[in-house]
This record gives sequence, structure tokens and C-alpha cells, in this order.
Amino acid sequence: MPYVYTRYRVVDEDGTFLDEFGTNSPDVAKQRIDRIRKYRPNLKVTETDDTRQ
Repeated sequence: MPYVYTRYRVVDEDGTFLDEFGTNSPDVAKQRIDRIRKYRPNLKVTETDDTRQ
């Protein structure tokens, strides 16, 4: 049974790398991104399928 994950890469408006993580819970991802957004409001978040077999 595959594990369905989404990988999130977070950078600020200047392109500075801030965080990268994988999760299968959109709620956990939102909480983690919102914590970063509290200090750096203009984020770019890239979502990539990271499903594992």
C-alpha cells in the first residue's frame, strides 16, 4: 500500500529557502506554513507529490 505524501518547499519573496517537509496531512502543513508566515508574510509554497511505495 503506497503512502501518499505531499512535499512542501517554502521560500520567501526573495527566494530564500526557509523550510521543506513532507506530510500526508494538509492540516499539519497549513499549521506549519502559518507559523512561518507569522514572521515572513510573503511566502511562496511549492507542493510536489511525494507518494512512496
